Amino acid sequence: MELDGTGPLKVVGKAVRGCQHKKPVIDVCNKDFAEFTGDAEQVQIHAEYGRVTIKVHTSEKRKAEREASFEKACNVGTLTEGTLCVGIGMSTLALHHGFKNAGYSIKTKWVADRARKYLDVAIRNNPAVTKDTKIINSALEMVELDEYSSVNICQFSLSCRGHSKSGKAKNKITLAEQHSKDAAGAYGLMKALDRINAAVYVSENVPEAQDSATYALIKATFQALSYNVYEANLDSEQSGSLEQRPRYWFIAVSKGLSFNTQSTIPSFPRPYATLGEIMEPIAHDDGMWSDNTYLKEKAIRDAANGKGFKRQLVTGSAKSIGVINRLYTKRQSTPPMIVREDAMERLLTPKEHALAKQCDPMLVADTTVTTSHEGLGQGIDMKQGEGIAQFIGEAICNLVKRPRKQAQSQLNMFDLLFGDCLAA
Repeated sequence: MELDGTGPLKVVGKAVRGCQHKKPVIDVCNKDFAEFTGDAEQVQIHAEYGRVTIKVHTSEKRKAEREASFEKACNVGTLTEGTLCVGIGMSTLALHHGFKNAGYSIKTKWVADRARKYLDVAIRNNPAVTKDTKIINSALEMVELDEYSSVNICQFSLSCRGHSKSGKAKNKITLAEQHSKDAAGAYGLMKALDRINAAVYVSENVPEAQDSATYALIKATFQALSYNVYEANLDSEQSGSLEQRPRYWFIAVSKGLSFNTQSTIPSFPRPYATLGEIMEPIAHDDGMWSDNTYLKEKAIRDAANGKGFKRQLVTGSAKSIGVINRLYTKRQSTPPMIVREDAMERLLTPKEHALAKQCDPMLVADTTVTTSHEGLGQGIDMKQGEGIAQFIGEAICNLVKRPRKQAQSQLNMFDLLFGDCLAA
């Protein structure tokens, strides 16, 4: 739109208290301009002599693109997905299961992780990772952005080692951001957001992460990029799993998508009443059994020194067990161990570990014991992830309409040409 410099429309001046000059003011009240901006909440204004150029902000274009793509995918019934910090792919597979419950299928376009051994397990055993899935083997902060492609849903589980109490104690740090190997992962995530441009992001971590500086920054970034953030803390009450694995989850949803606030994250029934129902028959003379003299002596020393570490010795009658972590095979003081009548102890087998998290043991088939426990131990309670995915399908996907008519963003610019800098 052009304003005639010799016409009746002039740039007015607003007096500045205590100064001789006036501040130029242009009031734009124009139907064409309103149609141009559409639903955009942000515009970019560039002023130069004789011209003011107004553009729909790039973030608004990205928002429109991701929402249109998401709406189209929901109507087709198949959404695309990418996972950062995928591990052996437990969260990826849970997402597939949850969306299937809601009536949608998922195509995993890419997965990324810095540990090749976990990616190998996912490639070999995980049905959510197919021959069409791109494998990105790199630390997040080192991934070239061209390796990613835009997806409808992106999920990420940044390392919890700096956030958990045990991780802080082991690494002798007070802040998660002091963890030398993991702190830069948040940078890797945030620099990739514009490239991935998902309509929905899903994240999982230990409860302590919720109030960390890292997640405060992540949530503020999503809000600045026009997402609404929803948070939840889930545990075995929701998942029905034997393992007590409380986790912090958040969902970032592009602001223009409809959201059913009445929807709830589904709960699942307990498939096993006791640990004994998933225990494998391990012979009494099997090498898995040990008296663990060192751990018993350490427990006495810890108690005498007033340390809060307590061993978890459980039997088949246990109705729940504590968290099994990534370093389970190192036989630490606090993770659960099975004990028998003669005080001999053993670790859970990988199959038992998987079932305690409601994970199909097939996911760690033909995998070493150590790698199996590492992959499972840094993974998720499967029903938590499945419940989150089903919730997204029912609360968001089911409300999506046919793609909206887009604002005239293809115009790109709205020009105002004027003559006099200030009205006489």
